[in-house]
Amino acid sequence: MKPTERGRKLNRELAPVPTVGMTASTELAELLDARHAAAEPTIPSAAVVESVATLLGEIRAATPATAHGGGEEPALDWAPQAMDETPVSMVVSGPAYTDNPIWYVNDAFERLTGYGESDVLGENLRLLQGPETTAAAVADLREAVDIWEAVVVELDNYRADGSQFQNRVAIAPIADDTGTISNWVGVQEQRPIAER
Repeated sequence: MKPTERGRKLNRELAPVPTVGMTASTELAELLDARHAAAEPTIPSAAVVESVATLLGEIRAATPATAHGGGEEPALDWAPQAMDETPVSMVVSGPAYTDNPIWYVNDAFERLTGYGESDVLGENLRLLQGPETTAAAVADLREAVDIWEAVVVELDNYRADGSQFQNRVAIAPIADDTGTISNWVGVQEQRPIAER
């Protein structure tokens, strides 16, 4: 099955919305809105974040190469409006071989963490870790990056003001049109302390 077909199949299974004639950007918006409205966690499994990554790969492939980001200035000019407007915290980072520098954060990320885009561009999301961040969850994230696989973990993170929160983090690689991993997407969701 081609990656785009797989992503659409996952969308139909996990967020039952019509997909006929939709653009990847519209499909992404509907997937994120449907998942955010669900009673369960926004990203309950690696399959959901893989679906998000597949759609982002399609969106990236449809933009000129000059908009793909990277180089001296971390930037991402292909982020669709759906990413900017979703209530789900999202980050896109650069390739793993450069320590996954942050290239994009949306407004929901800024609200969740207190970090503005200018504070985090070019940084690694390790900046959210602190004394209570569990080593096992961090190891799961590192392993996923090392083997180019999606993963969902829960860990304690810290906002810009130093306050602690439980964060459900899902990451997945974004493949380009050749199948090469071009970026990573991260989705974050604050979880109530009682759910630990």
